[in-house]
Parts: sequence; structure tokens; C-alpha cells
Amino acid sequence: MINLLPPETRSQLGAARANRILVIYNFILLAAIVFLAGAIGVVYIYLGSQKISAENTIAENISRAGDYGSVEAEAAAFRQNLASVKQILNNDVAYTGIILEIANVLPPGVVLDTLSLDSTTFGTPTTLTAKVTDYSAVLRLKDSLQQSSIFSNVSIQTITDNGEGRYRLSATYAVTIQKEAAQ
Repeated sequence: MINLLPPETRSQLGAARANRILVIYNFILLAAIVFLAGAIGVVYIYLGSQKISAENTIAENISRAGDYGSVEAEAAAFRQNLASVKQILNNDVAYTGIILEIANVLPPGVVLDTLSLDSTTFGTPTTLTAKVTDYSAVLRLKDSLQQSSIFSNVSIQTITDNGEGRYRLSATYAVTIQKEAAQ
């Protein structure tokens, strides 16, 4: 094929085609920029409304938290009271059970006169005073206390004769109440 166009016209036609393609690319680029600007604008508006909504939710939650402040304070006080009660109950001693065990140890003809029980009594020497009918009851009580699992280190300290009534003798014993009896 023979080209009959002069070289200058031919170069002008090539430049015109290139310019047309560049114009099309410019329109495509301009459309893409408009689309991206529009998308950015929509996202910006959406994020702004979400920010306002989140700030309103935060303000509402802060006001609700203020309403629950008194409930939270009451709950903290209740937790502290529960901890105190738990500590007291863990250190609580069932004195009635110990007293019943001591009563089961007493032989006939013996009545307890004084017995001091508290949390410091267990495992330490203490005194026990009993009223008895005669001297043999004093010894029976000592033997009974020694044989029990509740007492250790049993000894007679004093025996006093009151001289009247059925329980005329008063005997004082030094005893140690076992720590295991408190549990």
C-alpha cells in the first residue's frame, strides 16, 4: 500500500488521534476524581454522623453511670460486709457442742461451778471449778477429764470444803482444752 499523504499531514493525523485518546483519558480521570471526591464526601458525612451518635451514646452512658453510682457504692459496702461476716464465721466456735462434750465427761455427783470459754481458751491452760459431793468424786472427775479427748494436762489445784449442802466440796482443776475441740 502506497501512502499518498504528505508526511506533515500524516504526523498531524497521528497527533490528532493521540490528542483524542488523551482527551478521553482526561474525561475518564476527571470522572474518577469526581467519583472519589463524592465517595470521600459521603464517607466524611457518614463518619461525622456516627461520631455525633457515639458522643450522644457516651453522654447517655455517663449519665446512667451516675445513676448507678449509689448502687455500686452499696455493692462495695455489701462485699465488705460479706468479707467481715465470712471472717467471723470462719473463726466462730460452736460452744454448745463443746459444753455438751464436757457435760458428757462429768461423772455422777459433780456439778460445774465455773468454766470460762472463749477463743483464747483453746490450747492454753485454764481453770475449771466444780462442786462435788465427796473426795472420791474429785478423783473421778480428774480421771474422767484426763481420759477425755477434749482435755490435757489435767491437775487438781485446790479442794475447799464448804461444809453445807449436797455439793459441799469445791475443787479447782488446771486443764488445757484441746484446740481441736473448737473445730
